[in-house]
Amino acid sequence: MGGPARLVVLLAVAAATPVAAAADRFVPAEPSFVVANIRQSQPDVALRELLLAWRANPDAIRSVALANAYLERARNLREPAYFGRAEAVLAPLATQAGANASLRRLYAEVLQHRHAFAAAEGLLDSLLHDVPHDADARLLRASVRLVRGEFVGARADCAQLVGAAGSGAILGFACLAEALAGAGDLDRALALLNSGLAQQSGADSSARAYLLATRAELRERSRDLNGAILDYCEALRLAPREDSIRAALADALAAKGDLAEARELLAIDKPSLALLVRSAALADGKRRAELKDRAAAWLALEAARGDAVHYREEALLALAEADPARALNAATRNFVEQRELPDVRVLARAALAARNADAQQALRLWLEETGYRDSVTEGILDDGVGS
Repeated sequence: MGGPARLVVLLAVAAATPVAAAADRFVPAEPSFVVANIRQSQPDVALRELLLAWRANPDAIRSVALANAYLERARNLREPAYFGRAEAVLAPLATQAGANASLRRLYAEVLQHRHAFAAAEGLLDSLLHDVPHDADARLLRASVRLVRGEFVGARADCAQLVGAAGSGAILGFACLAEALAGAGDLDRALALLNSGLAQQSGADSSARAYLLATRAELRERSRDLNGAILDYCEALRLAPREDSIRAALADALAAKGDLAEARELLAIDKPSLALLVRSAALADGKRRAELKDRAAAWLALEAARGDAVHYREEALLALAEADPARALNAATRNFVEQRELPDVRVLARAALAARNADAQQALRLWLEETGYRDSVTEGILDDGVGS
């Protein structure tokens, strides 16, 4: 996940790849095949009580309460299995006609986590048609649109949030800056963020972390790597469990040549796949092979289960394994749905590594059409001229 994906985490504070059909999922051929051992015990009394209440009466209120608890634990404990549990609770009710806003909003968040961006956006379109003043749903739709590179639509949602009162306006500030920068107005976006950070000095830590991380990304894109690192560091201090900020900071440190610092930053318990592939790329010897094997096994399991594959991470892993053809295939498939900064850069790197002039030219055209500016991507593509 990159910049806009941080909005999903902040939604809890402020409050496409299609979904695989059942027929596409991995089904064991033998009844005795063990897919996984899932403990029935829950980590705390509060969650057990929510689960018991839901089992007794799985209505909308209890489903939302239990799903919220699962999503909170998925983030705080870095346990993606809880996203699956939340989906199992929400899907039967959220997909029914007349489902309430809370059910649909939470289900859209789960769909986004699964990279089912088109399905998530469609659900949010319907929700906002029915409840146009639902700020959380609008923020989530802006996030999905930013991830998909739909900058004009995202800008409209973000502008409405800025004009509203409450915490949504603070997040709308950063959201609007991302939309402006995506459509080519990088200087104006930076000015907007500088103003927002000055005005929102009293914002809660999560919101301020998002503002800082967004400014860091824009500073990085405009060749201010040192300034970006300072902002990323402060953002991570405010939101230490936000892996998208940790990954972005690691990338910036590696770009500066501070490889030891980047490795240390990535050495955490239960790393996400995004952190794991970066660790593999920066490691040496036996440790490198071990981390690459872990990342490859993670991707293979996603494919076996019929889940949406993390093509960005597959491309990064292929580059680390010096397999440019596989990297370009994964990066190209990823770019169909995801167009955040890491997606743009990995596609440029893969196209250059594969010496594929057509892929390089296609990316140049996208940059020209959108006005998207990134000094690193432009430098990579310049290196490919004449190669």
